[in-house]
Amino acid sequence: MKKRALIFSLLAIFFLSGLYASSVTRYVSLSGSNTAPYTSLATAANSIQDAVDASSDGDLVLVNDGTYLLSTNISVLKGITIKSINGAAVTIIDGNNSTRCIYINHANAVLEEFTIQNGYNPGGFGGGANIKNGGTIRKSTIKNSQARDGGGVAIDDDGLVENCYIYGNTASNNSSSGYGGGVRLLNGGEIRNCEITANTSVKYGGGVNIWNAGIVKNCVIAKNSALHGGGIRTRNNSKVYNTIIYYNSAPSGNDYQVSGSGYKYYNSCFPGSLPPSSWAPNCINSAPKFVNINPGSEDYRLQSSSPCIDVGMNFGWMTTVPDLDGNARIYNTICDMGAYEYGASGGGGGSDSDGDGIADVDDDYPSDADRAFDNYFPAGGKGTLAFEDLWPGKGDYDFNDLVLDYRFHTVTNGTNHVVEIFGKFVIKATGASFANGFGFQLPNNNIAPHDIRVTGQVVDNWQIVTNAYGLEQGQVLPTVIVYDNSFDIMPHPGYGLGVNTDPDAPYVEPDSVEIYMSFTQNVYTMAQVDIENFNPFIYTNQARAMEVHLPDLAPTSLVDTYFFGILDDDTDPSINRYYKTENNLPWAINIPEPFDYPKEKALITSAHLMFYIWAESEGTLSQDWYQDLPGYRNDAFIYTHE
Repeated sequence: MKKRALIFSLLAIFFLSGLYASSVTRYVSLSGSNTAPYTSLATAANSIQDAVDASSDGDLVLVNDGTYLLSTNISVLKGITIKSINGAAVTIIDGNNSTRCIYINHANAVLEEFTIQNGYNPGGFGGGANIKNGGTIRKSTIKNSQARDGGGVAIDDDGLVENCYIYGNTASNNSSSGYGGGVRLLNGGEIRNCEITANTSVKYGGGVNIWNAGIVKNCVIAKNSALHGGGIRTRNNSKVYNTIIYYNSAPSGNDYQVSGSGYKYYNSCFPGSLPPSSWAPNCINSAPKFVNINPGSEDYRLQSSSPCIDVGMNFGWMTTVPDLDGNARIYNTICDMGAYEYGASGGGGGSDSDGDGIADVDDDYPSDADRAFDNYFPAGGKGTLAFEDLWPGKGDYDFNDLVLDYRFHTVTNGTNHVVEIFGKFVIKATGASFANGFGFQLPNNNIAPHDIRVTGQVVDNWQIVTNAYGLEQGQVLPTVIVYDNSFDIMPHPGYGLGVNTDPDAPYVEPDSVEIYMSFTQNVYTMAQVDIENFNPFIYTNQARAMEVHLPDLAPTSLVDTYFFGILDDDTDPSINRYYKTENNLPWAINIPEPFDYPKEKALITSAHLMFYIWAESEGTLSQDWYQDLPGYRNDAFIYTHE
């Protein structure tokens, strides 16, 4: 897989460089040698600003994967294109909650395919980005930023934001002034094909604020909030086309508010009484029928019965610019309202073979009406759990008594309700002499026992009693015992300490247990099941009441609380403090990637040198302690095998 990813990255670089063959291509990479003029990945600049400063009009700057933390904003005053190599999901510009991220002031400047986040500019324009007098941001995510004008992005006079997700931003000067939580347009500028959601403003325009002039085309403006104009506030010569403005909130003007004169809303959708057709021609007030508006599971694509389909106003740019999904912007002759074209595909056609309201091009199960989407946690691959089993004593503190990889695959249907969850647990090491069991608990009590069925457990111990649905009996929250004895899954090799913890002992191939959970149809959303906040635990040496959990996660109903607060344990349920020592050292850890664990009897603090800092700070410092970075580990104490 790594080889395939490398090939794709190299092909992407070759293709992108070819598009700009008459210009100089410069590179940015956190692992580059930072050698000007930055014309290869090997000599790439380490900061985007350095590559911008070295460029001339017409140049291309390609940015490799990584999070680029800023102490001052990136300033683009040239007609250059800055583009990520592998997309917005893996290429992040982060203002570190201390500075605006991007400033663009050139008509031919383009920033494309980035995540722009944590910008901060409470005294001015644009928390994530400010475009002045021209420039374009496209195919990007702008989130979690703050400014007085345009928490996400502000455009002054001229500029374009296209095919972007803009959410979680705030317009505030840390007092009572704020204009455009998501977007602020001042005297001009245009936004189109954007999803503008969950933004807020302390004064005007939770989603969008237009002052004097500006244009909005084919956007979704939903679930924003403000004091005036929760979705959008338009003043004077403002124009809104083909836009859905729904489910916003404000004391004055939940979804829209107007001021001055010259404003127009064309072919748009908003709730309540329709305004006069003189300034809102061809508008509708019917609910747009998004695929899902449930909190945490929002999907602003249109259902097949949406009144927003085929009722928009066509524009010339739609022949070359796709919708927010990358599909044709016009399908079936007339474009739709909103950012997504129902039934479209990249070639201008599409179908919904199983009739579940999800176009085949977007459907992971195009022939199955009961299933539509695959969702994974962790999203990037396997996570790792590691446990110490001598709680409430610290024991040898090598965190290899159980080392287990995990990943959940959740299948949802066309309305984003959970159909089934596949959980795979791969036992990599058991350094314990105890025969330990492993299980997990779902975090919420909103799931009725009869709405879930669990199979696949490896359980023979009489102490484990399950109900007819495969859940453990006697529990307040849904609890699954995955297996009751690690040695039944990974037998001891015959000599050495533990299994796959002693480098001198034979290596045993990891084995796995796969759990299947099915749910009653159309009852629970992913947010309600909340598998990402599952509560994993071991119980030690076949004693069901002796549980070990992640720090500050409460035990199950079957724990023996007698052991709280004795030996090294500093649990105090009255303040929701669990499974930590007085110095905050845990007995279990959860890592979002495969873990290089210590060998037998090697302290984790000797193998991973930043672990103690991370633990003592309760996870606020050295959050990457487990990674292989300079000064982070002593390989002599880490388990390896031939």
